[in-house]
Amino acid sequence: MTRRLRTALLAATATALLLTATTACGDDSDDGGNDDIPGVDEGGASEEPETPTDAPTDEVPDRPEITLPENLELTFEGWESADPSEQSVLNDGRERLRSIFAAAAQDRDPAADHVLFYHGEGEGLSNAQYWIEGFTEFNLTIEGTIRYVEPEVTVDGDAATLNYCADESEASAVDIDTGEPTEASEEPDLYYTTNLQKDDRGVWVTTNVHTERQDCAR
Repeated sequence: MTRRLRTALLAATATALLLTATTACGDDSDDGGNDDIPGVDEGGASEEPETPTDAPTDEVPDRPEITLPENLELTFEGWESADPSEQSVLNDGRERLRSIFAAAAQDRDPAADHVLFYHGEGEGLSNAQYWIEGFTEFNLTIEGTIRYVEPEVTVDGDAATLNYCADESEASAVDIDTGEPTEASEEPDLYYTTNLQKDDRGVWVTTNVHTERQDCAR
């Protein structure tokens, strides 16, 4: 995850808040399009999976419940694959996104069990928690709709990459005290490259996220 959000929060400037909201772990490089803070898989386009994808359906026990506030919606367009391994990565990548937004906007808890569940130990988890703390400490929340589109999955044994685009044009960070949204960014789209590792539980935990500005499909 880049650290553009950290910079915005620590400077008490919320303009970039949503643009880096999902960059909860990752790249510490400072190269051009990434500041220093975090098409659809063809194999699944022609066939819908037999099981619904609004929740993981594998045999991993005791997955934590994730609840988003009513005024925040995350949509995942094309996040289906006919390949079971790819679908598992898509499912857990999706739940990670839901977990950090739920922790920031609903639970207000950087140590929520679902955050710990979907992040690998180390920098990935610590950066995700740092990002969530930015919302709680600055008394901010998130409202609106965020679209996640154009997912691409590559699986190599117990390692995987999951790439996708986030359209945050219909979402905003909101001051809880005043109810006022922060200033919207002129570049609301980000392309994500995320790294995942399958752990001993069989969960694909996210270990790193890299972003760059790129227009999403509308």
